[in-house]
Amino acid sequence: MQGAICFIVSFFLGLSLNVNVLVALIVLVPTAVLFIAIGLLAGSIFNDKQVGAICGALLTNVSAWLSGTWFDLSLVGGAFKTIAYLLPFAHAVDATRAAIAGDYALIFPHLWWVIGYAVVIMIIAIVIFNRKMNSDNV
Repeated sequence: MQGAICFIVSFFLGLSLNVNVLVALIVLVPTAVLFIAIGLLAGSIFNDKQVGAICGALLTNVSAWLSGTWFDLSLVGGAFKTIAYLLPFAHAVDATRAAIAGDYALIFPHLWWVIGYAVVIMIIAIVIFNRKMNSDNV
């Protein structure tokens, strides 16, 4: 829903309405799952105050800085860019940019990173949550 609202606002700011916007919304689904998985993992490990700080401020800022949303990662380059592309956030942005541009061949090389991270983090979150629930029942 948040993505749809952002795209609706972007239409008023000059983005043309076409099928690429729908593709971009679909491309954003694995990114949403990734953030849900991170939230589930954090919720399984930390208490509610810690989760608020970690997911609220830290995750938001780290993912924004390392995604290339605010500035082109090539401007910083070096180790910063390398680290950013080892994480899923820059790949999520690049996949969405490719979808908006209609460059469908560039979507999946980036989207696989996001999907991979989402699957791994979701599995870890489920395992930790189940262990925590089983230890609470003992």
